[in-house]
Amino acid sequence: MNLNVTIPSSIGDIRLKNPLMPAAATLGNLIEHARYLDLNELGAMMPNSMFIDSGSPTMAKKICKTNNGFISALSKNNMSIFEFEKEILPHLPCETTPLIIDMKAVDKYQMEELAASIEQMDRIMGIEINLNCPYGPGTPYWKNPDELKDLVARVRAAAPRKWLIAKVPGGDIPVEEISVACQEGGADAITSYSSLNGSCIDIQTGTYRCGGGGSGGFSGPAFKPVGILMCRKAAAAVDIPIIGIGGISCAEDVIEYIMAGAYAVQVGSANLSRPDFMHRLLKDLEVLAGQMGISSFEEIRGTARIE
Repeated sequence: MNLNVTIPSSIGDIRLKNPLMPAAATLGNLIEHARYLDLNELGAMMPNSMFIDSGSPTMAKKICKTNNGFISALSKNNMSIFEFEKEILPHLPCETTPLIIDMKAVDKYQMEELAASIEQMDRIMGIEINLNCPYGPGTPYWKNPDELKDLVARVRAAAPRKWLIAKVPGGDIPVEEISVACQEGGADAITSYSSLNGSCIDIQTGTYRCGGGGSGGFSGPAFKPVGILMCRKAAAAVDIPIIGIGGISCAEDVIEYIMAGAYAVQVGSANLSRPDFMHRLLKDLEVLAGQMGISSFEEIRGTARIE
């Protein structure tokens, strides 16, 4: 079975060894997970989300487990993109496995500046715009198609040599409209969803269990049906490739996303369950594809039918 995936883009075809990549932050800054899995096994690498400057670690609990997944509120990364470039980037296998940076910013101008900085970092192949922007106070750009297009266009102009992905935010949102605006702004691909907002409470202490504001992003197996639907909607709305995300916990889930139209997938909460999950998922995917007689993922992409 050939697990390779070829993804068209404005900078040329992106060739991945397989369709698996971690969602931002779920493998930390990558090198701390190298003891548990060979990073070269991944289709692409993605570390913690990056700002142009460093933040201050919050004392609030960042992750808590729920019955069907996790709630996470990771706050601002305490490592800037420039610290990452100096301390982490030299130790990653970027020559053999593409590296993608998920970008966060307080506004579109800082996002543009961050993209321009990454444009100069040759070992980074791609960038992903986190559309929860502005990150902090302010009306999200995705609520206004013209503002959203302007955000993506600014990043595209600032980083013309990078594979440009736009990550749709979570919640009750018009995924089709957002995907179209991102395509018109110059995005090469769409990550089809983020997470749902959620809270949980410790009834013994009467306190919220995660996040400085008492809430965070809910992800996990229970979220997968929503993720599949968002992937399907995004794939139907645009001509550019879709990266599916949400609740992947086994090889069958990966096949579902590809049948819904995805070229690749991001794996998030399952990495929080065990650090070697991606290695196991890759082996299981290879076995499952063989059992199903799939010789290439091209054969099954977008083939799910409505009975």
